[in-house]
Amino acid sequence: MYEYKFFTVKKNGFLLPLAFAGVLAFGVLVGVKIAPVTTSKPLISEHNRDTSRISEILNFISMRYVDSINVDSIMDAFVYDYLNNPETIDQIFKKLDPHSSYIHKEDLQSFNEDLEGNFDGIGIEFNIVDDTILVVAALSGGPSEKLGIMAGDKIIKIDDSLVAGNGITNEKVVKVLRGKKGTQVKVDIYRNGDKKLIPFNITRDVIPVSSIDVAYMVDENTGYIKINKFAKETPVEFADALQRLVNKGMKDLVVDLRGNPGGYLIGAVDIADEFLAGEPLIVYTDGRSVGRDDYRAGKNGLFEKGNLVILINEFSASASEILAGALQDNKRATIVGRRSFGKGLVQQVYDLPDSSAVRLTIARYYTPSGKLIQRPYNEGVDAYYDQYLAIMQNGGELPDSLKNKYGDWGISPDIHVAIDSTPQNKTFNIVFNRGFVQQFSYSMYAENTKAFSAYTSAADFKEKYVLSDDTFNKFIKYIAAHDSDKLVTQAEIMIAKPKIEIAIKAFLARQKWGNEGYYLFMNQVDPSYLEAVKKLNGGAM
Repeated sequence: MYEYKFFTVKKNGFLLPLAFAGVLAFGVLVGVKIAPVTTSKPLISEHNRDTSRISEILNFISMRYVDSINVDSIMDAFVYDYLNNPETIDQIFKKLDPHSSYIHKEDLQSFNEDLEGNFDGIGIEFNIVDDTILVVAALSGGPSEKLGIMAGDKIIKIDDSLVAGNGITNEKVVKVLRGKKGTQVKVDIYRNGDKKLIPFNITRDVIPVSSIDVAYMVDENTGYIKINKFAKETPVEFADALQRLVNKGMKDLVVDLRGNPGGYLIGAVDIADEFLAGEPLIVYTDGRSVGRDDYRAGKNGLFEKGNLVILINEFSASASEILAGALQDNKRATIVGRRSFGKGLVQQVYDLPDSSAVRLTIARYYTPSGKLIQRPYNEGVDAYYDQYLAIMQNGGELPDSLKNKYGDWGISPDIHVAIDSTPQNKTFNIVFNRGFVQQFSYSMYAENTKAFSAYTSAADFKEKYVLSDDTFNKFIKYIAAHDSDKLVTQAEIMIAKPKIEIAIKAFLARQKWGNEGYYLFMNQVDPSYLEAVKKLNGGAM
């Protein structure tokens, strides 16, 4: 859904396989503290550039790794066959832990951009519908929005090359639209109602990417904020969102950390401090070479009183677990959902001379009560992720057969909400995960943009808009035309109709009112969210 990301995760709580891939690709590999390191004499002689790079990597491991490790054994096993095996550097880190890694130079910019919270581009959200690039939204204040590009526009040509109807992919779109600030790209757009393509010369600019998906008042007392990551500017963005809701009279708050893969440690600390009075311990880290660091509250927070619920699931990792653990141990919030991922390792990023980098575990996270967040990995990286697959297949909890073996880890919710395994939800997930709901909704909005302008707000749309039987029948026909694998029957679709209708409305609302419109609908059918509201309605905690 986003113009550019290191990985793609649609943040809706239903795309579990995609969210899992995102956690593995990015989130559980961060939780970083970026700082320089002084290296000593390389551990091996510098025969060439490659062995020099490995020498530096091994030196970092020797000096800073969280545990003592026999570097000589790693060197003997991997260094001398490097020229014949370019995978050697990546293999080195498989001898360490699941979250230490080598960042190839071509990936480093993407990694930094996501943590910094911005990138250079044209400023659109897009999706590919019927082999055509459809503008889902022109980001507010971005170069596309300033030129008048709108939701529903279809990009037919990029720099005079036809991109519609020829197998365009997300990756190809990103490659041609993304670029350095100040450079230009020409796009030719089809807009419903216009007979000719509309040309735009767009000058790329820095595009800020917010880590707050949405912040809105559910009712006159209850606020909802969803954080998608912990980037550099997350504490400021969160404080701004929180202050807006406090100004509206918020007394109860739901903070949604589901699917949040983590990021900067200090982001979790700063946000926890908004809720904690006095100077209680928030988290501490401890490592062989860096010692122990305590992080405590201390400022006057914006919401130190009032009822608070934190939503987590098996995709909540790293900084998300720090925040949830701090509030749970300090008895400041009720945690609702499913056990978190269990990523309690601190990484530090060290740049290498060739513009690649090392992401190395230097310490472990502990909650205020002394609980280690990290899930055990002593059986190796493959077994570590096999554990996680077992957790996913068991409704978000470790199977009983493994509980005694691996003990306690991650953040366990106060109120557990199992994955919905009903036939209705199974069908819904199929049509949702395949993108049928989204693409049908985007096309519907693009063809009827003016009709939706009659609604004054997302709340007005929610109250008044009715999805007709004729429209739902069109959706059924759309499935029949696009479900080449025959994954669902018409009877199954009808069973899931109530939830599918809400999802279609959610994506229609998203086109005009952004994420507030989307979550206003989708939270209606979200079991964890509904459990959170039920807890808040039950009185003070």
